[in-house]
Amino acid sequence: MVDLQRRYWNNLAKSYQASTSIALNDFHYGPLVPGERQLNLLPELTPGDRVLELGCGGAQNSVWLAGRGMDCTAIDISSEQLRQARAIARRAGVKITFKRVPMETFHLRVATKFHLIHSSHAFEFVDDPAAIIRRAAVRLLPGGALLISTVHPLYNGEWVESLDEHGRPDGMGLLLRNYFQPPDDARFKNGRLEVISRAYPVASWFDWMRAAGLEVIRLVEPPALPRDTPPPYNSAGWDEAHEQLRAVPGTLIVAARRPG
Repeated sequence: MVDLQRRYWNNLAKSYQASTSIALNDFHYGPLVPGERQLNLLPELTPGDRVLELGCGGAQNSVWLAGRGMDCTAIDISSEQLRQARAIARRAGVKITFKRVPMETFHLRVATKFHLIHSSHAFEFVDDPAAIIRRAAVRLLPGGALLISTVHPLYNGEWVESLDEHGRPDGMGLLLRNYFQPPDDARFKNGRLEVISRAYPVASWFDWMRAAGLEVIRLVEPPALPRDTPPPYNSAGWDEAHEQLRAVPGTLIVAARRPG
């Protein structure tokens, strides 16, 4: 799936960054949901601490951290995403070490140990999240944190018109046939598969963290912010899903720590 994801993001990167508003004045966790100002999930960091972002895209979170004095490394599979990220970092006046490498093999290119490893909505695009979590845990310093936000399993359900007891339309509702095996979000263009986004039950993330020797600190399932509160991550497309994401979570956030 690595080649599929690389091609998809290389084709999409420029238009995605142009059409999506991703703040540089807050650490974001995903579309429409609150950022770090409200959620307070990041560990206590000191300028000079080493931080790694997995699947960085435009690297806005790394830019935010670098602006606060952190020593940031950011990886992505897509050369075009990294081109966008370098331009964003340059305009912000911060220094970030960028590497083009799949998340699946980041451990072969990044030997440093980190105070924080973070990823926002990239893990849904890999085949084996558990393996990457294990490799990330090895790259954490004692007491270091792993912070992942990803697609919530409920979001991959299907929104359908519900009916009341009299068979009359009663608003949109969520259909999820099997919570324990959420359907893939497979995206096609002109009949050709472009990309696959996968979701997993919440307990799977907890178990993967524990199996990697990490202590889970928090699990967060934030609803979309009210319409009168601008989120740190938004676009016209995401805004169309606002009412749905006020009813069920679209993002799952897992914060874990390597024991000291």
